[in-house]
Amino acid sequence: MALISQQISKIILLKLFLQIVLFIFPTLSAANVSLFNLRENSMHEKINVTDVRSSYLNSIKFFKYNYPKDHWAIDYTKAGTSIAHVKLKGKYNYSIILNPTDCRGYRTIIRYLNDSNSDIPSALNRPYTVAEERGLNEVTAMMERVYEKMGLIPQFAQLGNNSHSFDEKTRETIIGNEEEPGMLHLHLWGRGDPEHEFIAGVPLRGPKPGLMFDLIAKSKTEPTNQFAIKWDPKELEIALAAFKDMLSLYLESDEFKEEFSDSLEVSIDMTKAPSIECL
Repeated sequence: MALISQQISKIILLKLFLQIVLFIFPTLSAANVSLFNLRENSMHEKINVTDVRSSYLNSIKFFKYNYPKDHWAIDYTKAGTSIAHVKLKGKYNYSIILNPTDCRGYRTIIRYLNDSNSDIPSALNRPYTVAEERGLNEVTAMMERVYEKMGLIPQFAQLGNNSHSFDEKTRETIIGNEEEPGMLHLHLWGRGDPEHEFIAGVPLRGPKPGLMFDLIAKSKTEPTNQFAIKWDPKELEIALAAFKDMLSLYLESDEFKEEFSDSLEVSIDMTKAPSIECL
């Protein structure tokens, strides 16, 4: 009798076990389906995010305008502060000039002009290729060495704010306007003791190290937002000659020959600094 009771108990337990298994597996299947659907929804949401991102890219518009030949963006040496012209790999052209409107930090502007098969207007108000942008960075790397040899810490910024505007109605960003076209360029300057003459006869000026260098500063009261300082004609002449001399010396260095000579062809601009009437 005891043996029969044990067998009956086992049968009852097995029956309960089978009921539990049948109850659990449909639940797991449903859970798996729900999890799969959740993943599908998550993937669908990511696609939506991509669509939104693409729509924002499409909202960037480029200003269409025929700039006259005497416009400063076309006649890029017009201000008379040109330091050098650089050709990258025999194709891409770049200019290096002293900023004609602000002497702080011995600020220079490095700009992509065009490739050898097109004119300067073709490089305005448009997106740029990787090769064009990479070339800008290579020319900048060369000029950073010049600032360092002066005893300065080089800093640079690629901005273009003056050519940007925003349409509140269409939510579009417009690049370029009649005064300033969108163009691939950056500003490079040196940091150090603002009162020291890293170029003899020309104080560095600008904010003290550790403070932000504001390129379009207009306030004369905030020390962290120091206003732009116009060039003194004599100091401009000295600084322009110094940059040309320093760059010429660097072109003869072993470092330049090793790092840049296979890609950069540099021509120093021998034009003298302009008179005060030209600024």
